[in-house]
Amino acid sequence: MVVGIMECRCRILGSTSLKDKRRAVKSGLERVKHRLNLSAAEVGAQDHWQLAELAFAGVSGDRGLVEKELQQARRLLEQVDGLEIIDAVVTIE
Repeated sequence: MVVGIMECRCRILGSTSLKDKRRAVKSGLERVKHRLNLSAAEVGAQDHWQLAELAFAGVSGDRGLVEKELQQARRLLEQVDGLEIIDAVVTIE
């Protein structure tokens, strides 16, 4: 069994309130959840309206599949309007 986790720190561009942040974060999380076989959640910086910490996790018997899905999740996040990835850390065990 292979478990992969990607933790992303993101900047919310143009956000002036938690409502603006929630719109961008929800868009990114829903996009990943619906298109990929990954769990997704906001895991930190919930009170900061210009910063988001997101995590994605996947489990498989194939390491390559987990890596591929996490890479696709990053590409999907990069396409979300108003969301800029500052850094992303991938851990696969």
